[in-house]
Amino acid sequence: MLYSIKVTLWLGALLATFYIYKRLRAYRAYRAAVFQYGCQPPPKYAHRDPFFGTDLLKDRQRAWKEARYNKFQMDNFARYGKTYEEKMMGMKIINTMEGCNVQEVLANKFWDYKKIFLVDVTPLFGPGIFFQDGPVWKHSRALIKPIFARSELSDVDSFGFHFERFLEKIPRDGSTIDLQAPLSKLTLDAATDFLFGQSLDSQLDDDLMDSSGFIDAMTEATVQLRKQRAYGKFAPFLLYFDRTAKASYAKLHSYIDAHVKRALEATKDNIGSDKPQKRYILLHEMAKQIRDPIDLRFQILNVFTPARDSISILIANTLFFLARKPEIWARLRAESIALGDQPLTFELLMSLQLFRHCINETLRIVGPSGHAQRIAVKDTIIPSGGGPDGKAPIFVEKGTVLTLSVYGQNHDADVWGDDVYDYNPDRWIGKRPMWDFNPFLGGPRICPAQQQVRTQAVYLLVRLTREFSKMENRDPVKEYVERFKMTVFESANGVKVAFYP
Repeated sequence: MLYSIKVTLWLGALLATFYIYKRLRAYRAYRAAVFQYGCQPPPKYAHRDPFFGTDLLKDRQRAWKEARYNKFQMDNFARYGKTYEEKMMGMKIINTMEGCNVQEVLANKFWDYKKIFLVDVTPLFGPGIFFQDGPVWKHSRALIKPIFARSELSDVDSFGFHFERFLEKIPRDGSTIDLQAPLSKLTLDAATDFLFGQSLDSQLDDDLMDSSGFIDAMTEATVQLRKQRAYGKFAPFLLYFDRTAKASYAKLHSYIDAHVKRALEATKDNIGSDKPQKRYILLHEMAKQIRDPIDLRFQILNVFTPARDSISILIANTLFFLARKPEIWARLRAESIALGDQPLTFELLMSLQLFRHCINETLRIVGPSGHAQRIAVKDTIIPSGGGPDGKAPIFVEKGTVLTLSVYGQNHDADVWGDDVYDYNPDRWIGKRPMWDFNPFLGGPRICPAQQQVRTQAVYLLVRLTREFSKMENRDPVKEYVERFKMTVFESANGVKVAFYP
């Protein structure tokens, strides 16, 4: 008994000594940063629970449920400043919406940070590019980025084929249609065609490719992943006994594995080749370099997941706002008709300024990501947000989490003006906001498919404005009500409109 007490006391003393050492080391690093760079601390959130921050966690969860999460975040920035500190379950988190800080984290000091994940996602996504860091990520990025760059020139015709099927579903008699589901099927077919070389053909009535089964598997897997996230640190243990989660992951993997097997067979004579192809199929290009079927499965799944909804929701959100701006639709139609019989090439689509401004304005108001998080892997510094005036640099201790608020940047009245919540594509005339506008993030981890996303969105707008003289809003709720879906925000009320030839 006495021996156990002594061991416990010694362990306690050892842990206390280690903790004191860590705090002294951190304090010395902080004092050095103050002396050398003039660092000052940021404003701190006024927690009711100053130890674990459960009060803020509960307030955020309530904001999610009430569809006012983004407003809640902006209210905090208005109260504390564009950069402030909070506590969350023992972690120190610095929230920022300042462009110079975002640039510092994502680009200038890229290797001072790594991505942070609140739950182990490897059972579903494996060690794919979206969840990698360091040299392994760098290798995957070098493999995937050139393929997207080459695909931009050949992707338009393929997307046009699937758009024709989408167009057939739109009523021409002025009756109401909710575009959210049809757009999701359009972009799902186009994405699987580009990624796998075989479309799911979800827009066809007979569903010969079992697209509904694939969609159900993907939806169920993401639902299970959210449930695992709620388990926190206990997730790996509980997953071991969770047959439902395992079954949903296995079902999704089986769909992907069928395409992987076909791609490995089709490219067995072109291993390591980068010879130009008539048509770029991402999975085939990756299969030339990655021959392990499990590794290839996870890499393509990492690319497919963010692509699943981001394009369709961007287009749906754009049409949501344009349905409430008939004068802008008329201007777009005039420009699209003026193009005459010119083929809609990548270069032509990217030259259409008003169309691009409409897409940018949608990305600004409701972007594909509300925020990004990174964790410092070493003691470092961000250039702004400290001190009483918020202008001093901030010392960032190793292990501190940086939350980069993309939504906050996109709704900064100092950058965009007092009408920051209004949909106004003309604000983009002559504007080059650089690091104040990062819908696809920036630096080395910028989304490699961003040009493809923009091109497809502009293509669809050009075709629709050519086809229909008028698009009319049929939703009695005029304002945008947010709903979070996987990684992006969509309209909780859909996109209810009517078209007239």
